[in-house]
Amino acid sequence: PAGSSTPSSGFVWQRRLGGTGYADMSGKEEQIAVGQKVVILGKRKGTVRFIGATAFGPGEWVGIELEKPTGSHDGGVKGQRYFSCPAGHGLYVQRAGVLPSNSWQAAASQIQSLLRGRKDRQETDYKRAFQTWNAMDMEEESQFLDQSATITRVEHMLRAYHPASSATPNGNSAVALSITGGLSPNSLEWGADISVEPGYEGPHITWPLTLKNVETVLHHIRTKPEIAIHKKYVAEVVGRACDLMSKQLKDSVFDMAVPTGNEGKLVICGDTHGQLADFLWVLKQNGEPSEQTGYLLNGDVADRGEDASEILMIALMYKLLYPENVMINRGNHENLEMNRRALEHGGGFFDECKRKYDATIFMMFQQLFEIFPLATVVSKRVFVVHGGLFRRDGVLVQHIRTINRRRQCPTSTEAIEDALMFDCMWADPQDFPGVSRAAHRGANCIRFGPDVTKRFLGNNSLSLCIRSHEVPNSLRGFEDKHDGRLITVFTASNYCGQTGNYGAVVIFHCDMSYTVEEHMAPSLDSLVAEYSQTGMTPSRTEEPVKQVTAEDMSVSMDKMNADIMDKLRQKIVQHKDDLWWYWMQIDTKGTGKVSAAHWRQGMSSALQLDLPWFNLQKTLCKIDAQGNIDYKAFLDESQPDFAYDQAGFEPGWENKVVLKFYENMLKSDMTLKQTLSMFDSDGDGLVSPTEFRQALNVAQSGLPEPQVNAILRLIDRDESGRLRVADFLDRFQVVYSSGKSDAEKPPPEVQENLGKIGRLLIGSAGSRVAVFEKIDVNGDGYVDQGEFFGAVKTLKLPLNESEMAAVWKVVDANGDGHLNYLEFCAAFQVTDKTGTKDQALRGIIDSILASLQKNSMSLAFAFRYFDPTGKGTLLRDDFKAGMKALNASNNGPAPCTDEQLEVLCDFIDADNDGNIDYQEFLNAFSANKKNMSRASSAAR
Repeated sequence: PAGSSTPSSGFVWQRRLGGTGYADMSGKEEQIAVGQKVVILGKRKGTVRFIGATAFGPGEWVGIELEKPTGSHDGGVKGQRYFSCPAGHGLYVQRAGVLPSNSWQAAASQIQSLLRGRKDRQETDYKRAFQTWNAMDMEEESQFLDQSATITRVEHMLRAYHPASSATPNGNSAVALSITGGLSPNSLEWGADISVEPGYEGPHITWPLTLKNVETVLHHIRTKPEIAIHKKYVAEVVGRACDLMSKQLKDSVFDMAVPTGNEGKLVICGDTHGQLADFLWVLKQNGEPSEQTGYLLNGDVADRGEDASEILMIALMYKLLYPENVMINRGNHENLEMNRRALEHGGGFFDECKRKYDATIFMMFQQLFEIFPLATVVSKRVFVVHGGLFRRDGVLVQHIRTINRRRQCPTSTEAIEDALMFDCMWADPQDFPGVSRAAHRGANCIRFGPDVTKRFLGNNSLSLCIRSHEVPNSLRGFEDKHDGRLITVFTASNYCGQTGNYGAVVIFHCDMSYTVEEHMAPSLDSLVAEYSQTGMTPSRTEEPVKQVTAEDMSVSMDKMNADIMDKLRQKIVQHKDDLWWYWMQIDTKGTGKVSAAHWRQGMSSALQLDLPWFNLQKTLCKIDAQGNIDYKAFLDESQPDFAYDQAGFEPGWENKVVLKFYENMLKSDMTLKQTLSMFDSDGDGLVSPTEFRQALNVAQSGLPEPQVNAILRLIDRDESGRLRVADFLDRFQVVYSSGKSDAEKPPPEVQENLGKIGRLLIGSAGSRVAVFEKIDVNGDGYVDQGEFFGAVKTLKLPLNESEMAAVWKVVDANGDGHLNYLEFCAAFQVTDKTGTKDQALRGIIDSILASLQKNSMSLAFAFRYFDPTGKGTLLRDDFKAGMKALNASNNGPAPCTDEQLEVLCDFIDADNDGNIDYQEFLNAFSANKKNMSRASSAAR
């Protein structure tokens, strides 16, 4: 209101046509004059120097001298000068964009500008978070492809040494695997041997299948999704769908027509990834499949969500009713090894099937997935494929038809047929011409340009290509590319419950026109509540699509950022050695610190991820006042997440691993001179990292390189990067001493006597090397029993012969009748003042766990080689064989030594029954366990 210093809430701006100023709510225009302070477009401030007509544009103009040099000139424009000011401070603005700086309208304009800026910043942060999350998501999928080479080597190794246990057939076919596991080759028999328990509360399915029966099952899923359909009925439906589609699909491309008639339409869904709420919403908005309504699901129904089996059951039942009007294309997630991965690593379908049904049902679905077509041609004009087009030029639809699809997706693309099948499920589009490698997706993945799309469509007399496979960067449910010839459609809204993206479907009408409908699906709970009230046929909602609010964006960003941090910490643990090496090359003075810029470069180089490290480093690490990061502390704090209790571990495994390692060193039985020279080859009295590695090789410790590096990271503490050899051995011994459990330590009275001897011996000479040399009277580099007893007697301790003998038995660790220097060190401990003990112990264990976690997919394959029915347990010898196959096949250092493997088995098989639950062991590596939210039903 006029005269008020601030406007009331609900004020209205009124622009008067033809006027020279703005009016307040009373209609009074606010005037400006030369010399007056003003605000321009709600942002910049300045002083009016000119008002009037100009030669460079119609209307009234205001010449302003800005307070800051953010203008365009000094008052002169195109040879005309209407005022003068310092260079860069001049600006001409039409009268409508200028307000007095003291007006409430100017204040309101500034507030709006600030709000717009805040909104823009939030949207920028939101998209950055999504792009980072999406990059991490794709990187997990790339790990699947990268591990495939290791899996192949593991399989060859197992076949060579364990042919009798072979469960995974050559050719990698789910059909052969299922038959080997005892599943009938006749899918029409599936479920016949399964009984329905009297307490089952879900729907029943009878044959022949009727529309009423299907609607009853659909209503149950809509209203009681927590009660799974009985596995007998799931087996029957999947088995009959396999039989139908095997007969219907003569090749690898399905030909589908948009239903005829005025109401005929075909609904094409993109990825649903087990998000039942999205699929139920699509059915609600477009109607269930019928003679007039067709459905094509374009792959990736499985994984990531918890209800893929329900989506599949709905689609398959309608497929059995309307064979020509329903189809599911195969996506990259309709894959056995992908489905076996944990939910938080991009899989989850195996766990879903185990939770609701059993491993046999999972294998039935795998057979079904191999029957799905690689692509569908709609009404001879539209090519629908999950991934994209091809690296090879001149590809025809006929070439796709001839591919042998009844197998797992190949990971090698050397053969033409393998490359075509792979691209159907994994390719992505790019904006520029040609074909390029898509490193972010993983080995062998490609991107294809608009020229590829144009040629493919032209060569095959097609008009449009529809694909899915990824959330558009715009966070919309669809994306139009390649001059309108390519559409990406993604149906799962708020993907993984985190990203806040819209979902969409493409709807073709009988005249082949099409529309795209976006949605933001309500929660499953809210849909269940609605369906419970409306009955069997919920009506279409005509309300506008729910808009993503600032609060929605904030919640999504928090979820995505938390997930990003969890995944990044896993990657850091897996690449500790690479990071340490990179920063050590920069940190030539051994300060343990690098600049923030070098930290970012190291992260990008070692992790091979193009992420906004400048933003991420604020959360991941601490930057000191000088702009440096303590990379040693950063790496020390990065530890693998491993649930020992879930894996069935007994306490003490870590200690035993280190104990075994040091005992190997003791067995080398070297003289003092040999020991010192082994660790100090150049004789300068200092141990360098290189000398430490050489020493372990000489002693045949057998430690893999990552474990050696783990010890070096934690023992190597001085600024020069080296230690005095005696100090080094002291620290090294501390690690060993920490490994002994109470049961393995000598009796208390012997420990007490050892302590007394050690304090008097070492306390008098100050150095254990000097003490050892003094006791070694004959100078042969060893201390024999007589020399040891003689030295102890000089200490004047009240020890009798029996007590002396008990002490000697403990000191002579390897029982060879004399002490080498390492035995001497092990017996007479020093006080650890560096924190080395726990850190070095943890470093070795972290290295083992990180390596196993990195190779968990290959390890899972090795275990399942001996477990075709998916029981989740193995004989101890089979568990060891799987681990050894990974050790021998890994493209890099082995995760653990054979001795460490023995210790591992001892502590996992705590009850000594000879069986190991390998599934629990693998699940224990899941750093961010996401519990399924709904309880198991009686049917399970």
